[in-house]
Amino acid sequence: MNEEQVNEEKKEEQLDEEKKKFLLKHWKMAIVMAVNFVGAAIIALFVFLWVVGEAIAVGPYPAGLGEWTIGLIVSFVLNVIFWELLLVVSWLIPLFAAYYWWFNKQPDADIWKPGRGRREGGDAFGFLIGIAWLIMIWIDGRWDQTLQTWTFIEWIYSWLTALGWVLMIFGIPAVIIFILWVGYRKKMKETESST
Repeated sequence: MNEEQVNEEKKEEQLDEEKKKFLLKHWKMAIVMAVNFVGAAIIALFVFLWVVGEAIAVGPYPAGLGEWTIGLIVSFVLNVIFWELLLVVSWLIPLFAAYYWWFNKQPDADIWKPGRGRREGGDAFGFLIGIAWLIMIWIDGRWDQTLQTWTFIEWIYSWLTALGWVLMIFGIPAVIIFILWVGYRKKMKETESST
């Protein structure tokens, strides 16, 4: 490793440490924002499922997956986008504008500015969902069935189930570790201040 790479790694570690300090300092707001983000994701999921159910029940969309055309897919995606914008994004914009305003008032918020740091790697989360979906299809016995035997709703629910399994397997331990880490850091601060 050359000296430039070592300096870059030290800067990355220092930036990560500054971000951890920022989160610890504002842990209540971080939890509120995380709860709102999860709530918005859940509401967006329910809106999506409502649009899927209504589209098949009363809309021009066929129930069988093998009967779909490119025109129907584009029409369906635009329909989903419209309802998500109307029922989810319309109330999220003022909420996230308030968060953005609060965040920019913090004196140490510049550590989160884009361009500092880099992201490497691909879409590992999407890959995990794809693998989970394939495993589910194999377990369900649908591995050798044609897609024409599936209904559109069955296909949607199979992907959502795969997403749920990936979130449970990786998300629950991550939340538990984060809560333990915050508790540990708080306890360490209390013991440092008492001595």
